[in-house]
Amino acid sequence: MIDFYAEHKMLVWIAAISLSIAGCLLYYMTFGPHTVSGKGIGPGTLVRRFGIREWISHWLMLLGFLTLAATGFMQVVPGTALSHLGPFHGWLGFIFFLIALITLLGWVPDALFKRYDWPWLLKMGGYFSHDPKPLAAGRFNAGQKIYYWSILLVLIGLLVSAVVMEHGSHSLAGRKGLFWCVHGLLGCLATIMVIGHGFLSIFVNPDSARVLRDGRVSKAYTDKHHSLWKAP
Repeated sequence: MIDFYAEHKMLVWIAAISLSIAGCLLYYMTFGPHTVSGKGIGPGTLVRRFGIREWISHWLMLLGFLTLAATGFMQVVPGTALSHLGPFHGWLGFIFFLIALITLLGWVPDALFKRYDWPWLLKMGGYFSHDPKPLAAGRFNAGQKIYYWSILLVLIGLLVSAVVMEHGSHSLAGRKGLFWCVHGLLGCLATIMVIGHGFLSIFVNPDSARVLRDGRVSKAYTDKHHSLWKAP
């Protein structure tokens, strides 16, 4: 896989993004959205999903990731002289990692798996059925918890591979090409994960997309998808 990526970086990125989007479109055409809120949501029907700090960091991570994905992708485009993006990409990545780490560490208690997560996993969160019966979940459901721990591991891998590429010891100098490929593959994987996360949050569960506006969502949404969580 490493050798294939080294020779076909552009192809891997285009295929990964294209197949991810195609998969999202196929799912949407098959199952459609899972909307629970009616029209005209009033202030009394909203609950706070994210605090102000969490809401700000969410936006910072979103904008930071989009910029990192764009600058990273541009560096694999053949025939482009974009070496000047390297330092910017590196420093932005380090700042992004700090913001993400602080945010993610604050969610550790909510991201721990509980016994009620297993029925959710067995039924795949109800995403592949039209059964309206809600599945028990805390502040984060089992799928979000898997995403949480997976993206945390990927971010750590991205940081380690970036540090080795830039500041690797003499013993690792000959393997910087390997770590460059690992970094690229992890970045590609992170992009796929974020596409899926955004698709589920905005299109499949449009009620949850409102959280980006001011950190609040409808009570109907939390009652159905996070029934065991008590909103502050």
